[in-house]
Amino acid sequence: MLSALTDSTNSVTYDPTSRPGVSNLLELYSYFDPASRSPEVLAEACQGMNLKTFKTTVAEAISEGLRPVRERYERIMAEDDGKYLEHIRDVGGKKARESAESTMVEVRKAMGFWR
Repeated sequence: MLSALTDSTNSVTYDPTSRPGVSNLLELYSYFDPASRSPEVLAEACQGMNLKTFKTTVAEAISEGLRPVRERYERIMAEDDGKYLEHIRDVGGKKARESAESTMVEVRKAMGFWR
């Protein structure tokens, strides 16, 4: 299991200069906080929490915040046994080739290679 680098002080405070690791976690937590609290407010709410508990809390908030993206990814990957993505790739490739050919016609005309 990976762990977030913080510091040797086993408490939660927001001080980007002296405690960049904990402050970074508070900023991440703020991005995923359903109440949209600032890092400073979250630091106050987590006051008295040890770093292990705090890191778990942040990880759970991020996991919950990313849940809709994860579910959509899983749904897309499962659609037609993955053939949906192959279809999108093929359609996108065809459009890209058509666009490139159109661009190359213009380039050839500009260079005098097209009559």
